[in-house]
Amino acid sequence: MTNEYSSLLDEIPHLLRAKAFADSLSATPLFSRVGTKLDDHDRELATLYGQNLGFSHVFPARLLHLSEAIGAAEANDYDPEAWECEEQLRASLHAQALLQTSEEGAAALLQLVASEVSQIAKDVAEDTFSHSPHINEAAINCIIGHVAQAAHCMALAILSNTDVVDPDHPFVLRWSLFNRGRWPVGIVGSSYNLY
Repeated sequence: MTNEYSSLLDEIPHLLRAKAFADSLSATPLFSRVGTKLDDHDRELATLYGQNLGFSHVFPARLLHLSEAIGAAEANDYDPEAWECEEQLRASLHAQALLQTSEEGAAALLQLVASEVSQIAKDVAEDTFSHSPHINEAAINCIIGHVAQAAHCMALAILSNTDVVDPDHPFVLRWSLFNRGRWPVGIVGSSYNLY
């Protein structure tokens, strides 16, 4: 019983930080800078993301319009190499998270993040892009999917304490770009497309 209680106490800080992340999602300035000029910090984050994912040949590319972002998102879905690298990182972080927290605790927090971020992303995307002729249900779902995936991976980084130990982890960097109002669409060829 003592060991079980001790384990529970050990996981509480990670769960509390993940809960704080879920609570902060409504304050994330999603899409507030899409289409604008990339600043030095945007470029630095995007370059580090590519390098730390293992794609040192990839450089940030600015997308100007929603139609470009949707097209790049569709192309990104067919880039198996980048997807495989991200999937391996996600699986690794999930395993590390379970060393820090119980499976039940991690699952509850990940579900909380998923439910929070999906509604927030939907509301903000509909509001931000309402005047675009390229916005439709499929585009909204694509945008929600990208934000939800990034938030899920950031939550794993928090639950595993990776965001503290490795602040330049690709998933931390990607969420930082969302948190700066960008949409980091993904890698296609030698470009890391940012809207």
